[in-house]
Amino acid sequence: MNAVETVFAYHDRTKHQLYRYAAGPETLDCTSQPNPFREFGGAPRITLPLSADALATTFAQLYAPAGVVPPQPFSIESLGALVELSFGLAASKEYGPDRWALRCNPSSGNLHPTEAYLVSHYVPNLANGVYHTMSATTTCWSSTHIPSKSRTARRTRAYGSD
Repeated sequence: MNAVETVFAYHDRTKHQLYRYAAGPETLDCTSQPNPFREFGGAPRITLPLSADALATTFAQLYAPAGVVPPQPFSIESLGALVELSFGLAASKEYGPDRWALRCNPSSGNLHPTEAYLVSHYVPNLANGVYHTMSATTTCWSSTHIPSKSRTARRTRAYGSD
């Protein structure tokens, strides 16, 4: 069997079929699993504050009539709560020697990382820029710095949303 035939044989053996799942290795090799949380070594990092436990608003109040829950100022604390509650970890499970995280933003069970990007523009105590968040913590990696005098900054201020 040549290399091309080997590839096609593997593909046929491991692809999903109409009446069966894809053939697999029968067990997971837990020693060779990828890191489910993408990290960017060497990139500047910041840690957003964990502030969700300090929120006074209950989940039920979110469905109350308008005006019951007053709007909150946009700050590094509210941004930390947003990341924590929407992209953070909700809990962890253990079975025997294995432990895994449950995310607020769940995947379908695949091993790809959950990613979120934040675009900061005039958030107090946070430089303007694009940040990649890590769901295991509220750590953000700075991807791009946006100068305050950029064309985007001038346009946004002109529309009155700063």
